[in-house]
Amino acid sequence: MEEIFEPRGMNRSQDRTDGWVGGRADTWRGHWQENPASRAGADARRMVEDETYAAGVAQTIRDRDTSIAHAGSAPLASAGLTVEPLSPGIGVIVHGIDLASPTDAQVAEVWNLLMERKVVFFRDQGHITRDQHIEFGKCFAKVGLAFGRQQALAASNNSPDDHPEILKLYADEPRPFAASNWHSDVTWSNRPPLGSILLSRKSPPVGGDTVFVDAFALWDSLSPVLKEFFESRQANHGRAGRNEVTHPICRTHPVTGRQALYINPTFTNSICDMDPAESSKLLAQLYAKMYSTPEHACRFRWSDGSVAMWDNRSCQHYAVGDFWPHERKMERVTLLEPVTEDEVPFWLDAEGNRHYGELLTSEEEISTPIGMS
Repeated sequence: MEEIFEPRGMNRSQDRTDGWVGGRADTWRGHWQENPASRAGADARRMVEDETYAAGVAQTIRDRDTSIAHAGSAPLASAGLTVEPLSPGIGVIVHGIDLASPTDAQVAEVWNLLMERKVVFFRDQGHITRDQHIEFGKCFAKVGLAFGRQQALAASNNSPDDHPEILKLYADEPRPFAASNWHSDVTWSNRPPLGSILLSRKSPPVGGDTVFVDAFALWDSLSPVLKEFFESRQANHGRAGRNEVTHPICRTHPVTGRQALYINPTFTNSICDMDPAESSKLLAQLYAKMYSTPEHACRFRWSDGSVAMWDNRSCQHYAVGDFWPHERKMERVTLLEPVTEDEVPFWLDAEGNRHYGELLTSEEEISTPIGMS
């Protein structure tokens, strides 16, 4: 596996073997082009070798960034929306919308932004009711229960009796909680949800941010050797160390067609058909790269009434657990795939064939809370 990770030579004189260089887990001579290339759907390695190609990509990025800097596109403006990017590649705050009564044009533009930016944020929406929260989700997709389709899991969690679609994520001094681990939601399920809409009913005065990372950029930044190694491979996912499903490591987005790196340290147990020790070593190297590259991430500061809407197929997130002993009240609506055949993650090969994972346990077991089976 020596060719997969390419640590820069600046540490070799010190006999370094861990691959770390200035905070990044691995790199190569064109690593500065990785994130811009991903944003433009371009080939970073070709950009390094071909100045003419790189110049065309550069102009595409300049034009796009200029448009964003001047309040976005004409359709956005006609829908009464302005945007505030949180980073060049992922995350955007949308202004000018009331989630209690969005127009059709606004819904269409928010969806387009979600497909492009992976996570969309809104401010000052604390007035919306739980019913309006759910109805806003239905503008884009089917609305599921707390963890998607699992009835037993929904019943075992803290949802209001009259709103089983709402998951309450409350924390305070005696009940500290935050999902302080990198993950894409519910990857232990054979039908993980499309995404979520998370509303802050009460934010802490300091701390409690959420960090999101672009899974398309994570895939795009892998070396060609590693991409080839992973393109047809699966990984085991599950809860509490159990293998409950397998999913493609390279996941194809059903709307955009882009490839995402679909593993995470919370629910991914191992790489299928690989020696356990080698799998563990490779996953550790991957996680070191994935979560030490700020160029692929954005960070959102919550306030009362703020909302985050994210696409689990194209990003991962981490709820920063630094706000104790303050109170934090979040309420989440879970979105399901509107197209049934797209619910199960797949990899699309060069011939256009879909390759799905496998359910390793029963539907009943996967819907049962851990410790209650």
